Amino acid sequence: MQLDQNPFFRKTITPWYDSNFACWTLITIMFFVFAFAIAGVFVGSDNQNFHEHVWFPGFLAFLSLFLVVKIFLRLKRRSKNN
Repeated sequence: MQLDQNPFFRKTITPWYDSNFACWTLITIMFFVFAFAIAGVFVGSDNQNFHEHVWFPGFLAFLSLFLVVKIFLRLKRRSKNN
């Protein structure tokens, strides 16, 4: 008798870096990075010498916010499936 390769009761094993704790930790860290980048945009906008460099903290804020939204949607989808 052969064993079933994909039994219906088998749960997928998530790696440690995709666990709920790791995702929430990353969301928290990226929120602080977002706040730091927004502060950089404000400081760069206030100083006339840094106007041409405001794009970098703005881009950092966009990427960190994008990552927060992406990971939050992943957690929401995972909790809906369980």
